[in-house]
Amino acid sequence: MQNLAHSYESVRPTIPLEVLISDQQIVLRRLSGFGASSGTIEGPCAIIRDLQNLKTLPYGAILACEVALPTVLPFIPFLGGLIAERGGSLSIVSQYARAYEVPAVFGVEGLLDAIHDGDVVRLDGSWGTVDIIGKPGQETTGPMAAAWPGSV
Repeated sequence: MQNLAHSYESVRPTIPLEVLISDQQIVLRRLSGFGASSGTIEGPCAIIRDLQNLKTLPYGAILACEVALPTVLPFIPFLGGLIAERGGSLSIVSQYARAYEVPAVFGVEGLLDAIHDGDVVRLDGSWGTVDIIGKPGQETTGPMAAAWPGSV
């Protein structure tokens, strides 16, 4: 039981990452949850607050929602990734995500408050982390490009 208690203590909902490079400061946010399906993907996220709007998702989108209900199942093969505030790694949705090799992180506290529709995120289903990188038009160039792998 000590290992289980330790693993819950090590998961923090938000971990701000600060990188100082040439007198410029980049603040990235990392949200933590539980890895439901392994894999990594980076791209813009689509926030769906009403599951009736699932039909509007573009192919390969990273879906962010409050809870991953079985309503999402027919859309999983077309998703690039899945993030949910509530849910677990034993749910039917996470089983489908693993079957279709779609990275997924569930149990991300404060997800819908921290990100906005179209924000670029890096989803790591193996570690259960979601890194908020920024808006799609923001490019990191010069000395700051080395601050975050894959940011260019």
